[in-house]
Amino acid sequence: MKKLKFVVSLTTKDNDYQIEQATAAEEAATKLNIDLEILYAENDAILQSQQLLKIIQSSLAAHPNGIIFEPVGGTAMPQVARAAASAGIAWVVLNRDVDYICELRRSFKVPIFGISSDHEEIGRIQGKQIAALLPKGGSYNAACSRPRLLFRRTLGTQSRSWRMLCIPGPCLQKKL
Repeated sequence: MKKLKFVVSLTTKDNDYQIEQATAAEEAATKLNIDLEILYAENDAILQSQQLLKIIQSSLAAHPNGIIFEPVGGTAMPQVARAAASAGIAWVVLNRDVDYICELRRSFKVPIFGISSDHEEIGRIQGKQIAALLPKGGSYNAACSRPRLLFRRTLGTQSRSWRMLCIPGPCLQKKL
């Protein structure tokens, strides 16, 4: 049986979280006897796209079984995902909710999925923290650059009987 090979594409090696992701991937690969290549995109979406397309467009023998990546840019590279799936390469998106996964799953027979945080649960935790820090009320800011995530966190926070004003944008401010 051919040894499995995966590529992990991360945003940068200048970030503790990304370094931990790489370390965890290397440990898992060693434990499972899997070949692993880790790429760093230097916080450049174009470079990340080029790195992945080079692998996808390489000879069939050089193809990995799957690509696991944390996108640098906001689009999470739907065209690159389609190229990977067309080449028979599994596609896993880390820490980003993307709209194209369902369509690719219908069109291709390779594993395609995303792994992300439970943002409603994060909102519930934040609601508990706000209640503990501001038991008599006060002001707080909730910053999130992606409105969809802010909305999910807002839902979680509201489950704690807080009312938050949901305004798309980088900063949300609410007086308690």
